[in-house]
Amino acid sequence: MESYFRFSGKDYLYFPKGVRYYTLYRTTRKINSFNELRYIAEKFIYLNPNFDEDLMVMLFLHLSDRSNGHIIRTYGDKRVEEMVYEVCEEKKTPYCSRYRKIIFNPSKRLDRKTKMKIVGELIGTKKRPTKEHLASIIKEMFDDNQKITITKVAKIADATRYMIRWYFTDDIKQEVVLLNDIIKQNNQISKAIEAIDILTEGGSKLKMRELKKLTSIRDYKVLKNAVAKYEEFT
Repeated sequence: MESYFRFSGKDYLYFPKGVRYYTLYRTTRKINSFNELRYIAEKFIYLNPNFDEDLMVMLFLHLSDRSNGHIIRTYGDKRVEEMVYEVCEEKKTPYCSRYRKIIFNPSKRLDRKTKMKIVGELIGTKKRPTKEHLASIIKEMFDDNQKITITKVAKIADATRYMIRWYFTDDIKQEVVLLNDIIKQNNQISKAIEAIDILTEGGSKLKMRELKKLTSIRDYKVLKNAVAKYEEFT
């Protein structure tokens, strides 16, 4: 499911200033928060403006149930229903992290070499990414809890490692180390919250020893933060 464009038989469309592009696809990565679930709902209704609201509620109730394997914890039916109806009523344009200049026709079978040739002819030689652009990529990766590496930043920036190495000064590298530590802790907290949901099913009392065993997390501070976040939304 992705943004719709009318190609009129063309192999691709070119937008010199870039155009919003949204996509929803199946992934093994689980939804980490209710805010992320809402963002998915916003993109879904944006791509399907006439979709039946009651059917969308059913789909997101399924999506928000941890037992179905798409999300780290289950959210209450009432909360999910209210969110879906609110999103359907607002029908706002979702945040778009990156605009695309070239959209290839999915019905045309163009190999990678042909696509790269078209990109080269239209956009020309790649320019070195700006400091602001690289900083925004790192912020976006941090917001998505993705480990930050030079290779990943280069890939998102559509550049080579060599083209962006200048940006990673000693100070930036130290900052990235700190950000990755936070990302690791956030991911551990998400893992712990999922485990808490399992251990407290049916009203069972949570035992920290069982939580440590199930998650293999030995940092008591992380587990304590996970319990606090879980209780905040329960």
